[in-house]
Amino acid sequence: MAASAGELYETMKVRVGMQNEGITSPRASVKAATQELVEKLSRIDSHEKIEVRFNEASVAKYVRILTGEVLAEIPRERKS
Repeated sequence: MAASAGELYETMKVRVGMQNEGITSPRASVKAATQELVEKLSRIDSHEKIEVRFNEASVAKYVRILTGEVLAEIPRERKS
């Protein structure tokens, strides 16, 4: 799946806000990776395409299509 950096930035910014307000409470590693992704997306042209890949370990990998740079790898939260 691919989306523009601007679309992903807006979506992930909302997620960071929810985490900061305590509405969601993922593991610390997920919070840190989400914040890092938002910071990186804020510096990228909003029209640039970002590919979101999922692997067998349920990790979402955010990759700049233009350069191949991995912006973040965020593990999917597991329900217990």
